[in-house]
Amino acid sequence: MKNKRLMALGLATLLTLSVAGCSTPGDNTSGSSSTGDVSQSGSTEKIFRYSNVADIATIDPNKVNAVADATVSYHIYDPLYRNVQGTMQPAAAESYTVSDDGLVYTFTLRKDAKWSDGEPVTAHDFEYGMKRLCDPAAACAMSYLGVVFKNGAAVTAGEMSVDELGVKALDDYTLEITLETPADYFLSMTSMAQFMPARQDIVEKYGAEFGGAPEKQVYNGPFVVTKYGEGELLMEKNPNYWDADSIKLDGVRVLTVADWTTAVSMFNNGELDLTEVPSELAPQYEGKTEAYYSGANDYAALNHRNEYLANKNLRLAMNYAVNREEYNLLSHNGLYEENLRYVLPQVRGVEGDYGTEYPLEFFPLQGDMEKAQEYLDVALEELGLSDPSEITFKLVVADSDASKKEAEVVSNQWEQNLGINIDINMVPSATRNALLVPGSDEYDIIMSGWAPDYSDPYSYLELWYSTSGYNYLNYNSAEYDAYIDASKTTTGAERMENLFNAEKTLLADGALVPLQLREVQYMVADNVENLNAYFIGLNYNYMYADIVG
Repeated sequence: MKNKRLMALGLATLLTLSVAGCSTPGDNTSGSSSTGDVSQSGSTEKIFRYSNVADIATIDPNKVNAVADATVSYHIYDPLYRNVQGTMQPAAAESYTVSDDGLVYTFTLRKDAKWSDGEPVTAHDFEYGMKRLCDPAAACAMSYLGVVFKNGAAVTAGEMSVDELGVKALDDYTLEITLETPADYFLSMTSMAQFMPARQDIVEKYGAEFGGAPEKQVYNGPFVVTKYGEGELLMEKNPNYWDADSIKLDGVRVLTVADWTTAVSMFNNGELDLTEVPSELAPQYEGKTEAYYSGANDYAALNHRNEYLANKNLRLAMNYAVNREEYNLLSHNGLYEENLRYVLPQVRGVEGDYGTEYPLEFFPLQGDMEKAQEYLDVALEELGLSDPSEITFKLVVADSDASKKEAEVVSNQWEQNLGINIDINMVPSATRNALLVPGSDEYDIIMSGWAPDYSDPYSYLELWYSTSGYNYLNYNSAEYDAYIDASKTTTGAERMENLFNAEKTLLADGALVPLQLREVQYMVADNVENLNAYFIGLNYNYMYADIVG
């Protein structure tokens, strides 16, 4: 495997954004330059400009369900602790303690933190926000994250009152959080948008319109939103932020530009300070781009409800028949990282990176056609088939050019190397996403992927627990479940060993076909300093960025 450097070291669900219509950026009435926007008074402001392929869907942190939205929330709200390129730093909380059994976290909040309207930020705001996340009545898309709290599963299922959730403000500046089971990764979860505070009086004042407009929300982070909607989101520096003196930018402008090729042109014209570069354009900008792992691991999800894919040997034949090096070259010009395991190696292990502490290259980079044939022969005998051409699979893929290319490349390898048939069915992303539920018979294979909610192997592995609401593989392994269960009652190296064993079990069963780890190519204007990219919870951290020169 190639040794690629992680440009920004290391949270979140399946992160597929619906593509919005391309928005033509509005004329900047105050003009623009590479050092920011020139105000009407003539003074130069430092305005950082970048784009997304879809509109920011919400600025209600508890309801965030996409990385682009989470990136905005990271900059307009302040969490208990802030994840800064893999290092947890105090934010709204000054310190915390953990009980000996790893279940009770007690946070001491800083007393100089204020909301954008001047009101103090208190432990009650965090309690309310976390309970709102788990309250079925609030209908928060990522409420499942709340199962980490004591009684979290029962509360999110509507079986217990939200008052019984393990989150309690002991006083204005002391927050006690009790977990269901020990979770070494919990501190990193506090940096997520969904765990940000919420002001009960503001939520109740605006009801369903809360967060629907900049003025129907308050902010406790380094920036506040001043415009939201119609293809543009504007932020300006929050003078009430406790660390305002450290914030160098005067504001941020986020545009909706549906096509990355257009965004690259805008960057070249000086209209953006940051742009991602699609893999088909990346060779043109060799030496000018930087890269970071997005956290997403892409794979071909095999539906074990299919009579043929229920056969372990056939699944393994499909894994060994894939030349991942060729797949990456043909699909993405060799710019992604071939994945020979399942979990992203850069997530946190015990003391360092998981992949360093638990190295694994389970499948060969270029495949192993001899082994693939051996598994296929056994599978055909077990299935009572005489010819692999008797097998036809329906492969579902989102209707984008990039997704189509990925499906065509891997299908061609399976057809040539195994002799099976693949029918590619392209559907809108929303349709594909709707199929990603346990029990579906609408696909045999589906091109999919996962990005972690927090930096821990469990964020990838919890999906395939037999009763998981995300187990769209319909994978059922008592051995796998046992390792996952054991990881919930152990800590440190023992816990990580259980998770590693679960990963190896998943791969030994050929449960899915891992293909690649996404690496995002991007360009930043030369005069932008201290901007970082990261794979957990946000795309880019421009909180302490500066525009110079």
